[in-house]
Amino acid sequence: MTRDPRELSSQLKPPDDVNPRTDARLDFEDREFGEMSEADYAEIGFMGGLEVHQQLDTETKLFCRCPSGVYVQHFDAEVLRHMRPTLSELGEYDGTALMEFKTRKEIIYQLERGSVCTYEIDDTPPFEINEEAVKVSLEVCELFGMDLISELHVMRKQYLDGSIPTGFQRTAMIGLAGRIPFRVPELGIDRELNIRQLSLEEDSCREISDIGHRVTFRTDRLGMPLTEVVTEPEFFSPLELQAGARLIADTTRACTHVRRGPGAARQDVNVSIAGGRRVEIKGVSNHRGLPRLVHNEAFRQLNLLRLREELRQREVESSVMDVGEADGVTAGTDLVIDATSILRRSDYAPLCDALDAAGSAYAIRLPRFGGLLVHRTQPGITFASELADRVRVIACLVGRPFMLHSDIEGYGLRAAEWRQLHNALGAGSEDSVIVVFGPTRDCDTAAREVLIRAQEAIAGIPAETRQSMPDGTTGFERILPGADRMYPDTDTPPMPIPDAWVAEARKLQLERAFERATRYRKTGLTDSAADRLSRAAWSSLFDELDLGQAASTVESAFAHVLPGVLRKGTALPDAGRLHPWVEAIREGWLLAEAIRPALRRIIADPGVEPADVLARYRISPDTEQLAQSVAAIAGEFAGLHSAYPAARVRWAMGRLRQQWLGHYRASEVLDQISRQLESTEVTR
Repeated sequence: MTRDPRELSSQLKPPDDVNPRTDARLDFEDREFGEMSEADYAEIGFMGGLEVHQQLDTETKLFCRCPSGVYVQHFDAEVLRHMRPTLSELGEYDGTALMEFKTRKEIIYQLERGSVCTYEIDDTPPFEINEEAVKVSLEVCELFGMDLISELHVMRKQYLDGSIPTGFQRTAMIGLAGRIPFRVPELGIDRELNIRQLSLEEDSCREISDIGHRVTFRTDRLGMPLTEVVTEPEFFSPLELQAGARLIADTTRACTHVRRGPGAARQDVNVSIAGGRRVEIKGVSNHRGLPRLVHNEAFRQLNLLRLREELRQREVESSVMDVGEADGVTAGTDLVIDATSILRRSDYAPLCDALDAAGSAYAIRLPRFGGLLVHRTQPGITFASELADRVRVIACLVGRPFMLHSDIEGYGLRAAEWRQLHNALGAGSEDSVIVVFGPTRDCDTAAREVLIRAQEAIAGIPAETRQSMPDGTTGFERILPGADRMYPDTDTPPMPIPDAWVAEARKLQLERAFERATRYRKTGLTDSAADRLSRAAWSSLFDELDLGQAASTVESAFAHVLPGVLRKGTALPDAGRLHPWVEAIREGWLLAEAIRPALRRIIADPGVEPADVLARYRISPDTEQLAQSVAAIAGEFAGLHSAYPAARVRWAMGRLRQQWLGHYRASEVLDQISRQLESTEVTR
């Protein structure tokens, strides 16, 4: 049914920022992924949710008429922008906007005339919303059993990392309150997964590089339509999250107007534990690595809660580390000094290089943090790395290493230099001292961020957006935006959703992946083959073929051949072209070893008739030619040094395979080789 958005306004709620459980299990020992049971995750209060983004396969972009799905390797012009925060109607600055402003980034947009217009660079208002994209979104809503809105309202969602030139993303809610069966027998899951909402959004730019104070984006992807499916936070283990992500991706792809391939689908993962708060991991594209990633994030949060407890026991006061609004950080607090003169004679090479480049070195005292900078947060990562991450992103110190600390004895500076810094800062044995070095202005920003992050440690888990790293850990990306990041778009009028569009979406009755898998099992496919085929891009092609008893053979051939075809950018053939190939399999004259090579040739040579391709693999009743070929290589048998007859047979089979592939059964070739091998041995 369709519903007025005003009726639903009271049901809308921001993502849950605080875990409902407050009883943090600080005594729970650290464990590696794979060592935890479902009960263990329940004990630490693990909770997760998903925001799954899927690009739509439309001809044009969402709010202009530039072509969608065009990726370019060149550009015709560049535009330079800077980000500046502005006061809200309440006279406040957004935390994310302030963070991005502190980075002092130059944002470069690379424009290619065939893929962008003046809308993308915010020089003209948006066009009318792409009706094709709205219709596809309605189809996706039907797949999730959602309540559809009756009138579409475009909103602005703040996007302050520079990837959208306007500083906001235009988004429109399409559906609410969906449900989908969630069954994973191996995990003991048999329930419904609740979908909070589905929105239609415009995609952001592609990031080309991010070095120091300059980030470069290419605008070809900007404005492409995509759907965002948001679940309720009801995943209670990493494996549940992985299964849920796959279910949503597979269900969305049941709609034929969605894109596939690298970057077409990605998800943001929200994770929290008891006593903690929501942390968002952005842009996770690999389902395989997702469980380890969220496991490590859960224990990062647990370790941060342990750190908070230790700081409370040490009675560390957050107010002591207030920086103030002074122009220079050293003027705003006595916890920071310019240590350039003290360290000028240091023999630590990275520090010397920074100072020789007219840079500076700042020293920061963290009161009563002694020994805590080496506190483990993730595998191979300590709290000092949390500080360094924040400094790297916000202060843009890129030449690693750019930070040293006193909790690692004998690292970087000489003992006498550490003593000088302690004396200059008035640091005691219970304090930690950190040194940051690089360009002077960046060091000032870095020192401020170290103190701010230390204050956040006293509070617990900061509200952050984090990025996934290749080793399964997470790294700081930006401050989590506030709940008021979304507001109405004044450039786009409301649009009633025609009843005819809704009826058209429902008439399609799209088959979801798990429903398709059930149907495939009834044809005789194994569970694994049915699941694999139900998610494949060629499932529709499979359905168009009259397979009968050949279903299992054809599915296996498709699974081995077609992924490589798609990777090369080759289009899948139509069912009519594959009909002779299927008939040859059903009639039994196309040998098993020739099935896949024949399929490859039929697809690779569209100008050649399938019958001509198959003729190359037709079984030959005449074994005389085979015997002659075996005899022709008989002289080479004697040259083989292997004393094992089986090794010689394998060598001969390999030599003859390409020549007689499909013409003779393997047993016939083996029989001829064995006879020749025996005669060769007798002669010798």
